[in-house]
Amino acid sequence: MSTCLEDKLKIIEDDIKKMNEKLDLILAFLEKDVSENCKKMGEHIDFVEKVYDNVKNPLGYLCNKLNYFSSENDTYTLENLNEHTVLEV
Repeated sequence: MSTCLEDKLKIIEDDIKKMNEKLDLILAFLEKDVSENCKKMGEHIDFVEKVYDNVKNPLGYLCNKLNYFSSENDTYTLENLNEHTVLEV
């Protein structure tokens, strides 16, 4: 092989090694940090859903009582409130 071809092959090999090292770093980051953060976010979402399930009925009851005393006869739950209604309450 000529020296020029050998030099080009050496450069290509070095580039491939550098890319593999970078890919290893990216994979390590994704496997460790991203997985941990996704797990934490999942736990947070579960917590928020549990709190919402515990609060939605008492809050809907309170909204209905306030609306009753303000002479509005519409009944609302948290599921059917819209932006206009939220501003009125």
